[in-house]
Amino acid sequence: MNNRPNWYNDESDKSWERVKTAFRNDWEQTKHDFGSNTARDLDQDVNDTVKQAVGTEDAFEKREQAFRFGHAAQNQFRTQYPTWNDDLDKRLRTDYGSDYDRDRQYIRHAYEYRYASGSKTGTENREELR
Repeated sequence: MNNRPNWYNDESDKSWERVKTAFRNDWEQTKHDFGSNTARDLDQDVNDTVKQAVGTEDAFEKREQAFRFGHAAQNQFRTQYPTWNDDLDKRLRTDYGSDYDRDRQYIRHAYEYRYASGSKTGTENREELR
């Protein structure tokens, strides 16, 4: 993330730290789906997995800033944009900066990711909307 939009604040980073482990686990799911015998199977949808990992051996840490940005965007915009759409995509493209096309799939995955703890509504179920 080259830019830090005005809506991205310290609370965004604090919230990210609360869900970082859950995201790391989903990244483990991706590795599991591509043959790792030691990664945990989280029953993630294969389409999401393929989008994340096709042709790459990226470590979670290489994509963390995109995941973090998508998570912060979800916290900021999920009421206005409950689902990913073209308007949200355009806004986030502007806010993220020049690497958006490279990181878009990871940003979107984070935006669409639902988790049980730390959510504003408290009603999301981690497995429910992947």
